[in-house]
Amino acid sequence: SVAVPIAENSGENQVVYTVIADDSADVSDGVTFSLKNGNLDDAGAFTIDGATGEVTPTEDPDYEDQSSYAFTVVAEDAAGNSAEQAVTLDITNVDEVAPSITSPSTASSIAENSGASQVVYTVAADDSGDISAGVSFSLRGARSDDTSELTIDGSTGEVTLTENPDYEAKPSYNFTVVAEDAAGNRAEQQVNLDIINVDEVAPSIGSAPKV
Repeated sequence: SVAVPIAENSGENQVVYTVIADDSADVSDGVTFSLKNGNLDDAGAFTIDGATGEVTPTEDPDYEDQSSYAFTVVAEDAAGNSAEQAVTLDITNVDEVAPSITSPSTASSIAENSGASQVVYTVAADDSGDISAGVSFSLRGARSDDTSELTIDGSTGEVTLTENPDYEAKPSYNFTVVAEDAAGNRAEQQVNLDIINVDEVAPSIGSAPKV
């Protein structure tokens, strides 16, 4: 048996295997090629060129649908003598599913005047939908959010507020986090951060009016 790998989603009608035969042991009037139909193989999912021996799938390979195919090729000379070879076509899984962001869309509220450069949110993502080579994190800039006042660690997903929060100046922040896998599949989530107002103004004492 011969094993041949191809990547999923690489397209139908591609040549995935070519049969080569040697008929020089005696006289020869050429060789023709075919696929052997059997109950236990996938010959129906392929076609073969009888002259060149090129085997072509009739559908786009999808690992999640079928991870391997088995078929048997036949080489037959003009006298009816034939030889067979079992072939296994292994479909390689590729990263095609975007990570999913599992952290909440609302960050835990923080008190005003609690200090700049504090971590206010951590992005978490699940990339187990197929193969994964890791996830990186970023902030998506938009006019409608406050990305310019935040930074993010691309490896840990920690979002840091670069300024000291002040409820009177800004009672909440809105930003969009992005999780991207090595294949470039992306997921986004908008996050809201509320700033808690604290008692920071002393009471004022006024004189009582004379009666």
